[in-house]
Amino acid sequence: NDMSEVNIDASLIKKGGFSRTEEKLVEIQNGCICCTLREDLIIEVNRLVENGDIDYIVIESSGISEPIPVAQTFTYTDDVLNIDLTKNCRLDTMVTVVDANRFWDDFADGESLLDRKQAINENDTREVIDLLIDQIEFANVIILNKIDLLEKEDVIELHYLLKRLNPSAKIIESSFSNVPLQEILNTNLFNYEEASQSAGWIQELNSEHHTPET
Repeated sequence: NDMSEVNIDASLIKKGGFSRTEEKLVEIQNGCICCTLREDLIIEVNRLVENGDIDYIVIESSGISEPIPVAQTFTYTDDVLNIDLTKNCRLDTMVTVVDANRFWDDFADGESLLDRKQAINENDTREVIDLLIDQIEFANVIILNKIDLLEKEDVIELHYLLKRLNPSAKIIESSFSNVPLQEILNTNLFNYEEASQSAGWIQELNSEHHTPET
């Protein structure tokens, strides 16, 4: 999924080494699958499933997509489209890729999506930091990418923060997004109720040892 009118990722894949003929690439662009293109996502996933010749569907959201609405797409029937993805689809894993080299810049800059010209429209007032935290808190697997550009101490510091934000997530270090497929495919890690409670602050509040601040 790409926000721009031209899906750059899809173009690169087509021109590059993506040559396995049994794999299918579906482009959904000029919008965000968590809101404006959500119906498109439902229709395309349903079409792929009805063809009956696939094992897995990997959905790559745009960087500004909120994870919860995408996950909800696989948990209920869309009455408008009359499509129930829960009959034939199982959401397996929610994966968030963190750019380790840029993380602290994004975490601390205080910019909005409007500031970065990445907003869905002029009414999209979301802050980059809020979106970043949402994507981390709802993940089953967090890929900490580009660690080759960091010192060991910086990687340890990032690990600590990510675990504070999402204690339940599995963190995988990588360079060039090189990750074993078994870590992200057919893991059976995703559970909507558990994911909704996975944020570190929620777990802290629910803890029997939690002491309210006065």
